[in-house]
Amino acid sequence: MNIVFFGTGEFSATVAEAILNSEHKILAVVTQPDKVNSRGNKVTFNALKRFALDNNIPVHQFAKLNLEGEDVLREYNADFFVTASYGQIIKQNILDLPKYCIANVHGSLLPKYRGPAPIQWAIINGEKITGVTIMKTELGVDCGEMYLKKELEILPTDTSDSVFSKLSTLGGVAIVEFLDNAKCYMANGVKQDETEMSYFPMLSKEMAHIDFNKSSEQLVNLIRGQYSCNTMYFNFNGSRYKVGFARVVDGKGVAGQVLEASAKKGLVVATADGAIEIVTIQPEGKPEMSAKAFCNGGKIKVGDVL
Repeated sequence: MNIVFFGTGEFSATVAEAILNSEHKILAVVTQPDKVNSRGNKVTFNALKRFALDNNIPVHQFAKLNLEGEDVLREYNADFFVTASYGQIIKQNILDLPKYCIANVHGSLLPKYRGPAPIQWAIINGEKITGVTIMKTELGVDCGEMYLKKELEILPTDTSDSVFSKLSTLGGVAIVEFLDNAKCYMANGVKQDETEMSYFPMLSKEMAHIDFNKSSEQLVNLIRGQYSCNTMYFNFNGSRYKVGFARVVDGKGVAGQVLEASAKKGLVVATADGAIEIVTIQPEGKPEMSAKAFCNGGKIKVGDVL
């Protein structure tokens, strides 16, 4: 199959690499425009653009795909467009261009977890199983016919980063399997059951502030689910501390009260129904470190309320 591939970050680059290493051909890559850093003096390329340049694949970057991309993309006469974490809404004029359809690699088991952040929300909500769905892109949000699903277990030690990595690899396997047998999968597509649909929005900045009045399990899942993309934090004595990983432990106290703070026992904080141990922490202006090492500095003590 001849493919035009749409995406942006590491997830899409991993999926694209799987196609590149298969019998199928990527004719071109479509990705978001380059970003300029906060000082305005350095242009940064996303992971998919770097992948395309490294493999001599033509790159197109449309600020407004539906207005700018139609004539350019029609020239490729592609069998499929494949999307994976692209980031722009695709309208009918683009949907009609490939010979067969636009196939999307979505990071959930549809129809559950439609929307732009399915991986993070699955962890936040305490799901034990997630996966990828190969689906037909149609007008609407992740509502198209489903062709292929593959499941993945979410481990207690997983964060959004580790699940992203696993699902991107699984997504690559799934899309190649679909392309290898595309006509068969398309002939047996399954419509989504709207009664089982769930949608979750982008993560908000407000979600990153730790509220110790939540349950221990809620907090641990929020910390795991937002790792690196919207990292959770608490403020204490005028400084911000980011929390990279935490786990549920035994303990009791006023929500937010520090129950342990030592190199031996770590940093344990009371919650609404118990306690969590903060495993990794990043003090403001410093790199992430183990909370046990951080406790050597004595900046947070037993009895403090965060």
